[in-house]
Parts: sequence; structure tokens; C-alpha cells
Amino acid sequence: MLLSAEEIAAFADSVEGVLARQWESPTVAGEEDTSARLISLWESAAAQGWFDLAAEDALQALIVVAQQLGGAACPLPAADVYVSAWLWDDADWRKQLGAAEIRPIIGSVNGNRVQFAEAASAATHVVSLDSARGIMEVREILSATAVEGMARPKWSDVVVNETPVFIAEVSSERIEQGKAMIRLALVASAVAAAGNSHRLAMEHAGIRSAFGKLIGSFQAVSHRIADCAIDVAASRGLIEESVQAYGREDDAWVLASELAVGFGSKAAIRVQFGAAHTLAAIGYYEEHAAPWLFRRIHADVTRLQLFPLAVGSAADILLESGCSLPSMGLGEHAEEFRKEVREFLAPYRDSAALDREWPAGPEITAEAVKRGYITMGWPVEFGGRDAPVEEQVVLGEELAYNRVNLNAKNQSDMIGTTMYTHGSKEQQDRFLPMLAEGKLKAFLGYSEPDAGSDLASLTTRAVRDGDDWIINGAKMWGTRAHHAEYVWLATRTDPDAKPKHAGITMFLTKLDRPGFTLQKHQALGGQTSCSTFYDNYRVSDADRVGEVNGGWKVLTTHLGKERVVLASDAALMLRLFDDMLAEIVKNVDGIVGTRGSAHRARLGELASRIQAARVLVLVSVRAASTPGGGTRLEAPMAKVMTALLAEDFGEACLEIFGPMAVLGGGIDGVPGEGAFEYNLRFSIMTAVGGGTIDIQRNLIARGLGLPK
Repeated sequence: MLLSAEEIAAFADSVEGVLARQWESPTVAGEEDTSARLISLWESAAAQGWFDLAAEDALQALIVVAQQLGGAACPLPAADVYVSAWLWDDADWRKQLGAAEIRPIIGSVNGNRVQFAEAASAATHVVSLDSARGIMEVREILSATAVEGMARPKWSDVVVNETPVFIAEVSSERIEQGKAMIRLALVASAVAAAGNSHRLAMEHAGIRSAFGKLIGSFQAVSHRIADCAIDVAASRGLIEESVQAYGREDDAWVLASELAVGFGSKAAIRVQFGAAHTLAAIGYYEEHAAPWLFRRIHADVTRLQLFPLAVGSAADILLESGCSLPSMGLGEHAEEFRKEVREFLAPYRDSAALDREWPAGPEITAEAVKRGYITMGWPVEFGGRDAPVEEQVVLGEELAYNRVNLNAKNQSDMIGTTMYTHGSKEQQDRFLPMLAEGKLKAFLGYSEPDAGSDLASLTTRAVRDGDDWIINGAKMWGTRAHHAEYVWLATRTDPDAKPKHAGITMFLTKLDRPGFTLQKHQALGGQTSCSTFYDNYRVSDADRVGEVNGGWKVLTTHLGKERVVLASDAALMLRLFDDMLAEIVKNVDGIVGTRGSAHRARLGELASRIQAARVLVLVSVRAASTPGGGTRLEAPMAKVMTALLAEDFGEACLEIFGPMAVLGGGIDGVPGEGAFEYNLRFSIMTAVGGGTIDIQRNLIARGLGLPK
């Protein structure tokens, strides 16, 4: 059962209210004896109906409870109660659990003892699960002895009655799903605790001064906080996506859940350490919430080992079931459109080149023009179809996955969007048909020797001369400039403007005039890029797009298309991952070893990170599709994550496949037909192109409210 956003928000507020009254803050975890508090909270939770959720199959609500408990560093075993009720559909059993007459914890019984028991001082029974035999046993707790260690409140060694109160027959499959629920709830708790620490660290960075400045203005601090924010957002997104996948017919939710577990369990620890480094000494002493959240995170993450799944890790599931990563639901209409796009790409799939040299084959471009794909995002009045962003993302994903670089679509998205927004009627009549037919060959004249990601600092000068402009300066990294007929050129028309970006003017102009030269550069990824030089280069004012000194608005208009680009980057990583799986399954044990191997762990890490990048894009897309959704930080977050992932993926291929992975395509037996080697070379551009990931971290930090 899935609840609406309003229902979830109301339920979360209710849970938070109960905790605020009975578990006021994370520091409560440090009390010498929390037994009475936990029993009282357990009874209050029962009165609120938390433990009746299992009868409604409301996993979503359980995760909300787990998140609220984790953020408060509270060990109430809500997941244990939920799963105990969910496993056995017996009215009396569920009634006793719902009323807190029986307060169970789930553990592994060895003889008559249970180790690593959480909240045992408040519990009455231990539930043990045996999926091999398909049974659930319930035993009464005779004693619980607290043990010293990380956990607060302390874990216990428990002695139970050797004779079960009862034994219930439960299918092995159901028990395994129950364990998957517990694992997801544990990670939801850990991520929430880490998120609370992250929030406290951000607040501290905004008020703590050092060397005469707020520490949040130091890039070392702000970038660390940005990285933590990425981890928190991705973890929450993966948890939510796994909940959304619950109950699907293909039963992909266990894999989705384990991807969330794999990423979130490590991310929570990274975030907690990052927060501790920002908080410094103030977060080290136990008057602060951070030490108790630290303990909660490590207790939750460590307890995952008590609930191993028979199917193994996410990597084991992928390798042994032959499946790929679970799909991201963009909606029914978007997925129907995906079928259409795949039909369009089918004839070209095998011939798609690995290199990114422009253009894609003329046949592909012509067919895309015929189908209206080039201008699908344009308004209807300009000849487009005003397609929703979900469908635009689908097209971007499928093109990237199939390695079809439809440059005409890229030109249409960027230049076309700015042209119908800011161009004159004459310019629209001149350029929009060329763009719609895929015939405009232009490159970006943005970056300069001293102005890369900081585009507001550009110095290429344009001086008015009657009806013309005289341009002098140089541009760098003009991708495909040697093939281009036009340049989309950013110039400075007011050198004294404050702020600097207020003095920029844009031109779209042809390159068939004196004063233009170029120099080619070969990139590590194999692409040809160019330095371009403008020496008294004369441009008609008719080629100016937008107002004089109003170029910054023109420049930033197309940035709304960034979600489509990010979706393409994530889809490209998915294709590489599928190529990797296809190679590995030819000889699983020989390439990555058996279960528990380091290579399988590496594979699982890559899988969870790719899914995390995809979910950040999905969250950003959904925000763009929601009225008032506004600008979301998930877009630059996805950029940072995908860029780092591309580099790490390339290195992982070398570890897994050895020297063969650095051979190019066209050689028999090369893994991925050369795609892995190419990706490793190209990965640098993923990190530096379109604004380096350090700049993206700055954007995230500013968006989080950190000081400049």
C-alpha cells in the first residue's frame, strides 16, 4: 500500500510528535537506563497504531517510523515488530503485537542465548527466523544483560526459554522478504541519523568563525558539506525508490532495496565522519547530539550482518539472476514513449560508434527530424511538440544508452531554446528552421584562457561600430569548431559592469568572414577541440541575440535542459555497467570470484552508485514536472556523482579485467569492445565539462545556504 505525499507527511509529523514527548533528543540514548522510556514509548507507539501497519502491508509507513527513530538515535525496534506481524497472518498474534502485550525483537537463537540484542531490556520475546526450514519461532525472554560497546542504549546478551511459546510455518520466500525489510529499515534509520548530523554541521558552519570568517565560507568545509549533502540526498532517494518498487510483479524491490542498503550503509558513515570533521571538538563531546548519532549509525549498519539474505548481495543478485538494475519510473506515458524511441534506434544500435565525433549519421538525424525528436521540447507555436520533460529525458537516456550522439538535438535544446525565447522575429525565421532540420552546425564560444567555469570573467571584447560589432579575443575548447559554420559567441560589451556578468552580450554568427582562425587540439578522449581567435572580427548587429549587456540571461536560459543531459550521463553509465555484466557472466567465478570476493564487492558498489546517480536525476526531473518545483540541488549533485563514478568505473574495469581492459575496440576478446578503455579516457571530461565538479559543489553549498 502506497500512501499519498500528504498522508506520509502527516504520519511523519505524528511520529515526530510522539518522539518529541518521550525521546526528546539523541542525547537521551546516553542515559544510564532507558528501559522505562523505551517501554513507555513502545506503548505509546502501539496506541498510535504504528504496529498495526503490517496488516496493511504499509512498508512505506514503516520506513517513515525508522527514519524518525534514527534521527532521534532511538533504538525502538519498530521494524522487528512490523516484520513479526507481517510474517504471520494470525489475528491473535497481530492483536497482541499491536497492543504491545508482546514486545518482540528479532534475533538468532544459539541454544538459549541471543547476542547483539537491541532494546532487549524493554522486550518480552525473541522471534527467530529460519528461512531454510520455513519457520518462525517465538521464545520468552528470561534475562537481558547489557554489554559494553558502541551501541547506546547498550546491546544485551539475552537468555530465552528453550521451549518456544509457539512455532509458525512461514514460507522461505516470505521470511527472506521480511529480512530485506529489516535491512532497509536499519539503513533508513542510519541515513536519518547521518542526515541529522549533517544538518547540525551545516548550522555550525554558518555561525562558527575562524580566522575572521565563517567556516562555511572555506571551500574545504563547504565542499565537504556538499559531498555529504549528495550522499544524504542519494540515500534518501534510493530508499524511496525501493519503497516505490515494493509489490511490483517482477519482485524487483529486493534488488532495489539492496542497492539502497549497499549505498546508504556506507554513505551514512561517510556523512557522519564528514559532519564530525565540520563540527570539530564541539561535536566530539557528549553534551552534543553528534556522538549519540555516531553510535546509532554504527550500531544500525553493523546489525545488517545479522540479517543476511539467501540471494546474497546486490552484486550476487545481478550476476546470478541475469537481470540489470531496476528501472526508474518516469510515468506510464514516458515509458510508452520509450518503446517508440527504441523502435527508432533499433536499426542503428549495432552500428553506433564509440567515439563522440559529430555528427551522428545523416540517416539517424533525418529520421529523428521526421519524427519530431529534434524539436520535441519546443513550444508548439515554434514548430515543436511541447513534450513533457519526462519524455525528453527518455529520449536523452535512450540515445546515450545506445551511444548515438544526436548533435542536432543538442543544438536544438540549447540554441533553439534561447532563440525562441530571446531572438528577434527575423532571427527566429532564419535559425529555427535550420535547427529543426538538423542543419545548423555551430560550436560554443564560451571558455577562454582565463575564464572557464567562471564564465562571468570572460574578456573577449565586442565594440560597437555603427551597425556592426568589432570582436577581439580568444576562445578555448571549441568542440567540433573545425566542422562548424556558426559560432554561439559570448562577448564582453561593458568592461566596467558590476557585477561582471552584467556586461555580456551574445551573438550567433557565421564564420565566413576575415579575422577568424582556429587551432586544433586532440583530447585524451579522442575528440578534436579547437582554440579560436577573433582579430578585428566584424559581426552584424543583426546577429546579436537578446539585449546589449543582457547576455547572461540568454546564456542561462538553456540551463533548464541540464536534467536531460544528466539523464544521458547516467544512462551512459548504465550501458557501461550492462556491458560489464555481459562480460562477467561469461565466466563469473573466473572473473569476479565467488560470493564475498573483493571484485563482487566492487561490482556491488558500482551498481549502487549508478542507481544513486539515476535516482538523483529522477528526483530532479520530478521536481521540474511539478508546478512550483523550482530549481533543485539534485541536478548538480547528479553531475558530481556521475563524474566521480565515471572515473572510478574505469579504474574498476582495470582491476576486474586486467590488461585487456586497456585495449581498444576492434581487437578480438576486448571487454566491452573497447568501451571501457574509451570511458576511462573520456571520464576526465565528465568531471570538467560544463562547469567542473568543484564549481558544482560551490553551487550546492550556496543552495544549502552556506556563506559565500
